[in-house]
Amino acid sequence: MKKSESFFEKIAYLFYAVADADGSVHPDEFAHLHQEIISFWKKTDQSAHDFDTDGGIEVEAVFEWLEEEGYRAEDALSDFKIYAEEHPYFFDAATNELLLHTCREIAFNFKKINKSEAKMLEDIEQFLGGISGK
Repeated sequence: MKKSESFFEKIAYLFYAVADADGSVHPDEFAHLHQEIISFWKKTDQSAHDFDTDGGIEVEAVFEWLEEEGYRAEDALSDFKIYAEEHPYFFDAATNELLLHTCREIAFNFKKINKSEAKMLEDIEQFLGGISGK
C-alpha cells in the first residue's frame, strides 16, 4: 500500500520520540536516522509528494523541526499513536517491523540503550503489536 505524506511526517514523530527519550537528541542519532532512511525508508515510498520530495526528506525535515521546537518525546509519541490509531491500514506487519528496526537502531546508536529508551521501545513494540492487522 502506498503511504501518504502524512504517514512519513508522523513516523518522524516516532523516531524523534526515541531519539529524545533521554531528554536530548545527539547528532549521531540524526546521522543514523539518515542512514536508515537511505537504506530502508526511501524504498517504501512510492507516492508523489508536494514539491517533488520523498518520504525520507519528509521524515528528516519533520524530525529537525521537532528538535528545533523543543518538542517533548512523550508528546511526539502520543501524536504518533493517535495518527496510527486513526490510520491502522498503514501499519501492516512489515511496516511495523521496519519501524521497530529503525527505532532500535536510533536507540542503540549513541551509548547503547538507556533506561528511558528501553522503556519507550517496549511501549512502542506493544503498541505496534496491538495495532498491526486492524
